Amino acid sequence: MNNDYWCDFVAGWIGGCAGLVAGHPLDTIKVRQQTMGNISAAKGILNTFKFEGVRGFYKGMGFPLLSTGTLNALFFGVYGNTVRILSEGRDRPSFTDIFLAGCAGGVAQLVVACPVDLIKIKMQMQTGSSEGIWGKHFESHYRGPTSCLLDLYRKGGIRACYTGLNSMAIRDIPSFGMYMILYEGFIRTLCGSEQSASPSSLVFCGGMAGVISWAMIIPLDVVKSRIQGDNPSNPQYKNARDCFVKSYKAEGLKVFTRGFCMMSLRAFPTNGAIFLGYVSSLNLLKRISGEQKESETVVVAA
Repeated sequence: MNNDYWCDFVAGWIGGCAGLVAGHPLDTIKVRQQTMGNISAAKGILNTFKFEGVRGFYKGMGFPLLSTGTLNALFFGVYGNTVRILSEGRDRPSFTDIFLAGCAGGVAQLVVACPVDLIKIKMQMQTGSSEGIWGKHFESHYRGPTSCLLDLYRKGGIRACYTGLNSMAIRDIPSFGMYMILYEGFIRTLCGSEQSASPSSLVFCGGMAGVISWAMIIPLDVVKSRIQGDNPSNPQYKNARDCFVKSYKAEGLKVFTRGFCMMSLRAFPTNGAIFLGYVSSLNLLKRISGEQKESETVVVAA
């Protein structure tokens, strides 16, 4: 493994923070649509702004902002190093290498992603005085992410903090593999290689990869969001299968496309920002690392 293996982890941290800031407001509306009733995207935006102001769009962002660096550092760090190991001795990795490395990164990030997503959703579902308009009421009201995490742990231990892990694994592991294949496919088609890609190309390729990969898993995302948004004191769903069946019986197939518009609008800027931040900082870090190595070599030679 190269001595600059750490660059992928640091660049992933930077890219993840950039993506979170770009996409969190639309993610809040997506989650509320999926978990709190049959509300259109436009009405969701208006209700949030009317009753909660601009701050309402950033509900639940505190905890992800602290942890998203770790989450993306794990994903891109494991992905980048795995793809180099799998493709060692070849000019460029195959799409099989990229898919397997993406799946490996998807597994690694679950350790952080599951509790982060769970707490984010709990916070996003707190709508204050507008609960009646959204059509759903929950007993628990948390002062902040830490309060939410402690309450979950107090009531159900570590297991409660990983509610929805199975459905999240089913959603994330193969989708991260496809995500990286799509990104690499766009890059090779439009730019030839990542090294020759312009910033706008990185945003476009990353954004399109995000939109398409999310579109493929939106039904799984609905199930995951509903399980994580369920009331722990009086749960409505036993597991992912039970959630799927009950959701279908109550609202038909259309329920599994809920939040699609918000997801699409959010996915492009979020993933475009992630790849722009990741690739730009990765190139910079590797250049710095290379300069340091050259400097060390000169000193030794002297």
